[in-house]
Amino acid sequence: MTSFLVKRVLWSIPTLIGVTILTFLLIHIAPGGPAQALGGEKATPAQIAHLTHVLGFDRPLAEQYALWANALVHGDFGFSYIQQAPVRDLIAQRLPQTLLLMGAALLLSIVIAIPLGVYQAYRQNSVFDRTASSFVFLAWSMPTFWFGTILIALFAVTLRWFPVGGLQTIDTIAFDWPSRLAHLAMPASTLAIVSVAGWSRYIRGSMVEQLREDYAQTARAKGLPQRTVLFKHVLRNALIPFITILGSSIPLLFSGAVITEQIFAYPGMGQLFWQSAVDRDYATLLGMTVLTAILVVLGNLAADLAYGIVDPRVRYE
Repeated sequence: MTSFLVKRVLWSIPTLIGVTILTFLLIHIAPGGPAQALGGEKATPAQIAHLTHVLGFDRPLAEQYALWANALVHGDFGFSYIQQAPVRDLIAQRLPQTLLLMGAALLLSIVIAIPLGVYQAYRQNSVFDRTASSFVFLAWSMPTFWFGTILIALFAVTLRWFPVGGLQTIDTIAFDWPSRLAHLAMPASTLAIVSVAGWSRYIRGSMVEQLREDYAQTARAKGLPQRTVLFKHVLRNALIPFITILGSSIPLLFSGAVITEQIFAYPGMGQLFWQSAVDRDYATLLGMTVLTAILVVLGNLAADLAYGIVDPRVRYE
């Protein structure tokens, strides 16, 4: 297991370097820039050129990348000239909120998708299976911004069950769990809807395939209860390939959080990323992209390691 971990970590280094180079080039070839954003609409070309020189954006891209990468290795994500704050501090303020949102969405997706997929496989081709499949395909095709708007109109405006947006009620204490959970309910549901749809279909298909295997038929022939066959034998094998999906869900959840946090005015990484893109805040965009790449690599590594826990037959050495 140790050698596997070392190999995976070593292989992830070129991946992260490639991500930083590609992201750096794509951001810097985009039109506009921090100098133009700082100068404003009324800034003259001479003023923008002066700001570009002062900020060092007129240097060769290779030199700019070398300076930025050297600072990044030492834990310095750069400085946001738009918000006049270190990027590391901006990320530190927003990252816990997004991790809380992504964690809630991930937990909600698992709690709904796995039982739904298992029961659909158990009741294969029944009325329930077909009805649930119809709703699943409908949820899968729903745009995130549309579903979030519907939730706000129904549960916040009409029924007044949940607050419209934000992190927690303004007049509450510094950290109030009931208020946080109330503000988290609709964003987490919006972010989880697509995952629930995709994962439940995957679990259903995997369960149906495993139920046809000889070991499942043998367990039934021995007189084991159907619940024991489903959850003790079949489900464990069906979850093995599903772990890969969990590991790769991190970038999908983060990309979904960009839209979801905008809809619900949720102060997380997604909202910061959106605002940084609008303001052409290069340093913040680069820092957040690198952090997201690191989370993706760690998520995939965790998924590979989880194989050994779910399936003892898997060996890395």
